[in-house]
Amino acid sequence: MSDGEREEKELDLTSTDVVTKYKSTAEIVNKALQLVISECKPKAKIVDLCEKGDPFIREQTGNMYKNVKRKIERGVAFPTYISINNTICHFSPLVSDEGILEEGDILKIDMGCHIDGFIAVVAHTHVLQQGPIIGRATDVIAAANTTAEVALRLVRLGKKNKDVYEVI
Repeated sequence: MSDGEREEKELDLTSTDVVTKYKSTAEIVNKALQLVISECKPKAKIVDLCEKGDPFIREQTGNMYKNVKRKIERGVAFPTYISINNTICHFSPLVSDEGILEEGDILKIDMGCHIDGFIAVVAHTHVLQQGPIIGRATDVIAAANTTAEVALRLVRLGKKNKDVYEVI
């Protein structure tokens, strides 16, 4: 078997090693997300929250595949971003940024990790308030959810990006 054939086999989802790496990255990034969400409180500094996710991911992935023959890259695949209210996505503050969370903020949290190039990413919308979410925040979240559901149903073999875009 040539190296090319061996590499192709490694990338096949029927390989238990590949599935294990995907599952491991998913577990790690979901735990990192829960850690960041648990720290989202009024007056919390955004930069401090962003600095919670990445070290957790590096620590968790660093504990895996230490004793293997070949070096396996692992760690952060997508840095921790926390975008607030009108900032659509991918906001990562400078260390000197003094931005803080306020009651009623709508947060979009994104992050990802990888093991050997097998990536799991997660994105989550969180509203910083006690009790049920009502009013405009509810409408925005419902609209985003409906749009995502429509897009997922339209992504099919043979479809083009413009087909999804036009419907959205």
